Amino acid sequence: MEPRTGLCVVLLVAAVVGATTVAATPVSGQTGVIAQQSAVDADDVRITVTLAEDGTAEWRLAFRSVLANDDEQAAFDSLQADIADDPAAYTDPFAERIRRTVATAENTTDREMAADSFSVDTETQSLGREYGIVTYRFTWENFATTSGDTLRAGDAIDGFFLDDQTRLRMQWPDGYTVDTVSPAADETPDNAVVWDGESTDFVTGEPRVVVAASGSGLTPAMLIGIIIVILLAGVGGWFYQRRPSDTDDDPPTAAVDTDVGTETDADIETDVDTETDANIHTDASSTESDTDTAASTAAAADDEPDPELLSNEEQVLRLLDDHGGRMKQKQVVEELDWTDAKTSKVVSGLREDGTIDSFRIGRENVLTYPDESLTGDDDDEADE
Repeated sequence: MEPRTGLCVVLLVAAVVGATTVAATPVSGQTGVIAQQSAVDADDVRITVTLAEDGTAEWRLAFRSVLANDDEQAAFDSLQADIADDPAAYTDPFAERIRRTVATAENTTDREMAADSFSVDTETQSLGREYGIVTYRFTWENFATTSGDTLRAGDAIDGFFLDDQTRLRMQWPDGYTVDTVSPAADETPDNAVVWDGESTDFVTGEPRVVVAASGSGLTPAMLIGIIIVILLAGVGGWFYQRRPSDTDDDPPTAAVDTDVGTETDADIETDVDTETDANIHTDASSTESDTDTAASTAAAADDEPDPELLSNEEQVLRLLDDHGGRMKQKQVVEELDWTDAKTSKVVSGLREDGTIDSFRIGRENVLTYPDESLTGDDDDEADE
């Protein structure tokens, strides 16, 4: 099979069977396991569910394949062109399967639901390695339930199946805080939880996420009180500045500094002009510097890959790059907020693949790339 044909078949399978990883069937009255996610011939899958305040969820399913050689790159380039020319050929079978899934969830939860706004797009990204990514998106109405300021999500995908190459991320709007999460998440970034199929298996009653809106805590009466306090403080300050000075009745003191007396009006005016010009020049330089810094920061931020698209191994490699190719293993634990066991497992896999090396300095485990020297700086650090 030619590379182009093979990759197209894989993505069609993903769209009709595998990509519908949300396709569930009732089992013993419950929403069952998800259908054949293993049918997707991708290196890994990233599923992101973004909850809205009204219970609607925006779904994104990103299928990532490593483009390890020219043939795979050429095949993905051809697929990109095909999807751009006729996206409906990919979204229509995907939408049909998703709508059947949503209908099943509607019957199971006894909640009216709908799926719409289907789309597909492709891109390539360099995340340590070159990836070809095909992303499907759709909107699931009434995916979560709302009760006052509380969102409850997960019953529509009860028993969701995650294989070892799949991660599920569920995130919620700003202003909400977590009440309960089941099972415990593998990662907890801001306003989100992440489950990794390598370490998580959902059972009946999972996954579940409950979040509640967190108010500012300021009632109208409190706001009025704050305004009154601010006004009173302002009036008091004005009266304090206007009060007579204790030295108003004292006679003026004659000047005894002859240097001050000999300073002319022209000298004063010259000093003022010089200081003003210097201040203007300094302010302009400061403003220009601040603008350049902001532009550089924004450009750097645009080059950063999406963190949720990084695998565990890629997160470690990216962190190692940020530290100049050498860092302590405990820094990985602290900066990625991982457990020691998870960190050790990921590092061991990278070491077995020959991607990184490690050595000990005292009680510390140090990570480095294989081509990094293990002498010199290491001896100095050991002596310390």
